[in-house]
Amino acid sequence: MKNINTPYQEDLLQLSSNLSKLLKRRFGKGPESCFVTLNSNRLAVYLRNYITPAEEVLIENKNVHLAKRFRSAVMDHVFLEFAPEASSILQITLDTFNHDWDYETNTGILLLEGKNSNKWVGSAFETSLKESLFEEIIRISAEVHKVPQSIEMIKLNQNIVAVESKGIMLQIENILVEKGHLDLLQEQTIEIKNIYLNQKSVFTKIFGRKVESIFISWDYKNDRSYIFFCLK
Repeated sequence: MKNINTPYQEDLLQLSSNLSKLLKRRFGKGPESCFVTLNSNRLAVYLRNYITPAEEVLIENKNVHLAKRFRSAVMDHVFLEFAPEASSILQITLDTFNHDWDYETNTGILLLEGKNSNKWVGSAFETSLKESLFEEIIRISAEVHKVPQSIEMIKLNQNIVAVESKGIMLQIENILVEKGHLDLLQEQTIEIKNIYLNQKSVFTKIFGRKVESIFISWDYKNDRSYIFFCLK
């Protein structure tokens, strides 16, 4: 198993290159750039300029939901191909996959992790920043959905901060998951994300840096979600 303090930059560069090629094979177009970060045995990938011509048509015709379903279906297949290779190279187990996209900024983020991933490390923040961010997330959650049972803030790298929330599911949502109606939950997630996007200026003030993109990914089976803030 790779240790967080062990040099692994060459491994990450190799994975970045291989993932870009895999995406090009599956989508017909690869990303302009692909940045891979390893933290606590979790692999985070940030992609830029990665909208295919087919998705452009769907988005232009106001079919964002359909574009997201198309991409989600293909990305699930990409994960099945990429995860074993990444697990082998990094000597860690990666069996869970979350992702989200921002078509306006043409960026996206992937998070691969395993059931035995370590506790997040290297995430020291100023108390005032942490309190302000959590306060805003709790405010939004209370207004549009449900206040999480716990929240954790993680620095993936110098420009990406993640917030992991646990205990986020309503009872009706658990029932929908059991019955396989994930499409309904995904549409709800899009609406919640739009509320966060409308608060970009608020989050920019909290971080003291411009928030370029906000990504939200829900892990329904494990009753948790991730909010990723990409800073400039």
